Amino acid sequence: MFSNAILRPTALAVAISLGLSGCASIDKGLGSSNGATACVLGGIAGALIGGGVAAATGKNIGAGVAVGAVVGCGATYLYQQRVKRLQAIAKEEGIDIQVTELQAAAPAGQAAQPGAAPAVVGIEAQVQDSSMFDVGSARVTVDGQRQLRKIAQALAEGRNDPKNAGKKILVVGHTDATGSAEFNQRLSEQRARAVGGILAEVGIPASDIYYQGAGASRPLADNASESGRAKNRRVEMTEVDSQQLLVERVRAERNNPKYLAHGTARPAAAKPADKPARAPARPAPLPVPQVQPEETVEAAPSSGISLPGKGGIDFGGSPVLSTTSTLAQGIQPKASTFSLIAPAYAAVPASSCIGDMPRSEGEVKNLASGAPLGEPETTDYLPGMNGRPWGKVVNGHVALVGPVSILRENALVVAQPEMQFIANYKAGGKKQSAKFPGVANAYEGEDKVLYRVFAADPATSPVTCMDIVFDKRSGAASGGEIYYPKQGQAYVANFQPIRK
Repeated sequence: MFSNAILRPTALAVAISLGLSGCASIDKGLGSSNGATACVLGGIAGALIGGGVAAATGKNIGAGVAVGAVVGCGATYLYQQRVKRLQAIAKEEGIDIQVTELQAAAPAGQAAQPGAAPAVVGIEAQVQDSSMFDVGSARVTVDGQRQLRKIAQALAEGRNDPKNAGKKILVVGHTDATGSAEFNQRLSEQRARAVGGILAEVGIPASDIYYQGAGASRPLADNASESGRAKNRRVEMTEVDSQQLLVERVRAERNNPKYLAHGTARPAAAKPADKPARAPARPAPLPVPQVQPEETVEAAPSSGISLPGKGGIDFGGSPVLSTTSTLAQGIQPKASTFSLIAPAYAAVPASSCIGDMPRSEGEVKNLASGAPLGEPETTDYLPGMNGRPWGKVVNGHVALVGPVSILRENALVVAQPEMQFIANYKAGGKKQSAKFPGVANAYEGEDKVLYRVFAADPATSPVTCMDIVFDKRSGAASGGEIYYPKQGQAYVANFQPIRK
């Protein structure tokens, strides 16, 4: 693990954040500049970073500038060569490759040193796979074989150098949202494994290659348009300096709310989803809460958004006019080992659960052994999220969801919840409904967690989905929404449950 000195958000981290912004600007010109120019640009950026870090830590600014200039020159020149190679391949083959440099405050296993610039610890390449695979298949096309071999050879360069012996590569397959989450995850994993096989064929040790199928769970664009779906169909190849950094990278991407900017609801023309598997039955009924002040919103006539489903319980909500959510938008992504989240990110729209579907991503596996990537295990739960139900009276009806079981590490959901209702509770209704199996995803932000629950079978459930925001420190729900069908239209009601 990285030491706390690396991850703690101090003045040093602020200086590093400024440095990352500077490098991002330089990236745009790397492919066309010569070595000397790149070195000058990198030196300037490094000097700024080094001076900023020195100032933040109270050290000699001149020394910081000098150290930063040297490090910035070398790292930028090396990065330039890799970017140029991939840019040349993209031009030759007519494919889209987006390259990003990965930086950390210090190399893996080392503490951040005062006055040191951020270390370049890896590179990420997002490759659109429009012509690499047969439709709906993991079979690599003839063109795909040629294109992927060129990319693999670029990533294999220099791996015989003993200094690069510890480098690891992660291949992640991504799909659009057409088809079921389960099918997309399997297909993306098969494609990632196929790409990993080509990397191994050009000489990269299979033991250094890992692969994962993320399906449609990490969209970069809107799935409602063909151009957006094309951007989402991609293969991501990330090379990092060590196994430790690989684990950090996997954790940084898992359950990251930055991917909520676009929903995974399938376009109207897409084939219907496979019916999700039902969660195991839980014999114990969910406890009935004490009556709390109800939350009611007057409904207003509107064309709204169509939503088929059983419905049957009116939670007093209002018509849904958009699939975006201010509730989800307030989840600021957690600071990563590799970068710091800019405050401006909070302004990015986020999809509500009504514009989303359950997201499924697979394990990270080693190409040589097939074994999952080893990660430290934990059984610690987030406060208040250790398997108890949560509930609230909304417009006179009880709504319950549970067990809510979210681990502290990466906000992993370890038990799927069920939803249960008591209609007309305030009017004396006591009959509990059947328990409706749910499928939950959680997204971890800096200080909040978004808990998103979908009815496994919305055709039989009064509620289609729920969004609940929990405070990671207090364990209390700070906000929430219930989405339900009413006369074929989508309605939303406030839902801020309490723990039972």
